[in-house]
Amino acid sequence: MEMRHVKTFCAVVKYGGFSKAACALDYAQSTVTAHIKTLENDLHTSLFDRLGKKVLLTKAGHHFHPYALELLSIYKKAQEIPQDSNYPEGTLTITSNESLAVYRLPHLLQKYKQKNAKVNIILETATNEQALRKLRDGEADIAFLIGEPMEYEEFITTILFDESFGWVLPIDFTPCENSSNFLREYQFIYTEEWCGYRAMVDRYLRMSGHFPDKKFESSSIEVIKQSVMCGLGVAILPYIVVKENSNNNQLTFKPIEAPQFIKSYAIYHKLRWVSPVLQSFLLLLEEQKCLWMDEQVHGKE
Repeated sequence: MEMRHVKTFCAVVKYGGFSKAACALDYAQSTVTAHIKTLENDLHTSLFDRLGKKVLLTKAGHHFHPYALELLSIYKKAQEIPQDSNYPEGTLTITSNESLAVYRLPHLLQKYKQKNAKVNIILETATNEQALRKLRDGEADIAFLIGEPMEYEEFITTILFDESFGWVLPIDFTPCENSSNFLREYQFIYTEEWCGYRAMVDRYLRMSGHFPDKKFESSSIEVIKQSVMCGLGVAILPYIVVKENSNNNQLTFKPIEAPQFIKSYAIYHKLRWVSPVLQSFLLLLEEQKCLWMDEQVHGKE
């Protein structure tokens, strides 16, 4: 079994056909066909059903796909083994919730890059659901999520920070105790449906008995903040994303007691090989976790 054949198989699955896979890999379509035929001969089974122009995985193809992704991931990481283990080389791929990618990770990545100058970093933003898929498919080394932490059989979870939430209000809004006053005067600005803490916000609003009539939604935290600052509405967001704006008197942050704990956490695959690139990052993350915990204990956050 050759890795190029496995790579071609994964491309056919990813792009949904031989011609699209050929285009993505810069192969002739006949090359893709030959790779798949050879792989099927090696495995002594058919991996695809060809139904006209459609290509569908067989039952055996479905079983083989996660192993193929794992083989590619291990092969890629094995190529990154450095001659000098003190100076890892390769690529670190991170997928993260937008809030953490913007407001927590840059400082951590700066420290990491100072220690690992030869490592390339890819940081992608994604919803929690998208991040989990990328980890399972071997498209990311580690994911940073925010929400109600869950235990996953195939992942190792590290809790990083207890996130505080609150109302985010225009700076000229008259302070009041009753949240219903916020919603009578302003429309409510939601994060996107798949945001890690959207469910918490929905539950909090229902429990308060003041579910908003006027609302709109944005997938961008920056859009939500700018909308609040110009008086377009109010929102509920983590303190970390509005800390600077609040300190600069650009908006008002009013803390709330969330109906459940919302945390920042990192997860990575339990069964996959931890490359020197990822191992170095995990060691630094553990140090940073201690600093974040110290900030919370001393009320610096």
